[in-house]
Amino acid sequence: MKAIDEIAGKAFNIPTHYVVAAYLLVTIVLAFGIGISFWLRDWMWLARFGAFLVCLAMMFEVTGILEKYLNKVMSIVEGVTVEVVLMQVKRLPHLYGINSQTSDQQINEISEKEHKRRLILANDLIRSTISRKIQRHEFFVALVGTLLWAFADLLNKL
Repeated sequence: MKAIDEIAGKAFNIPTHYVVAAYLLVTIVLAFGIGISFWLRDWMWLARFGAFLVCLAMMFEVTGILEKYLNKVMSIVEGVTVEVVLMQVKRLPHLYGINSQTSDQQINEISEKEHKRRLILANDLIRSTISRKIQRHEFFVALVGTLLWAFADLLNKL
């Protein structure tokens, strides 16, 4: 199972524009917090913006962006793989218990069941792989926000 996880980790990535947009938002929040802190000469503002970063990390988790993206991917995969599975079932009938007396309707039913089974496995694999990657980004944003929230006020002591 480890080999499948390694392949999935390389194959299934978060779209780059999502990652860039998220880090751009984080950078804007940080720049705004630093700018206000310099302007007012009070680093508590940076701490407040650190708290805002923690809120952003939580919002990334609960907005359902992952669900929307995965549903989009799975709808594309579902449409493409129907014919592939049917072709594989017909090409390797001994693996699916098909013999010369099996009707076309039964073959289609077997193909549909196999297709549904594969979609469930693919959905679970894609979901777990991408969610791990998203959680790493969310953790980083929450970590930076928490550290700023906790310690930015100490910059007033300098």
